[in-house]
Amino acid sequence: MNSRERHFLRVLRKLGSAEQEQVLAFADFLKSRQQPEPAVAPQEPKMLPAKDGETVVGAIKRLRESYAMLDAKAMLNDTSNLMSRHVVGGEAAESVIMELEKMFERHYQRHCGAPEDA
Repeated sequence: MNSRERHFLRVLRKLGSAEQEQVLAFADFLKSRQQPEPAVAPQEPKMLPAKDGETVVGAIKRLRESYAMLDAKAMLNDTSNLMSRHVVGGEAAESVIMELEKMFERHYQRHCGAPEDA
């Protein structure tokens, strides 16, 4: 929640119930006047091929470029965990790269609005 939202809630809470209803009615009115945003088709990934002898770092760079529409910050924790499994845990690069590819695909599916698996 940003500072404007917090400020709005503080003000709203100080109003009586009748005034709160008026504020909500006015907000609904303003919302109804907005033009709907045009639907934008999700950007397709530009899948780059893996290079022979690709390293985990190289795979991360390749996948970030392939899935340029994804927010790297949102995937930082998952990416770091997989990198640690390789560097600290000694897991084979090929195995970690396969997991990275699956992880990027999952994040892309979420980006496209695909339902989460149960």
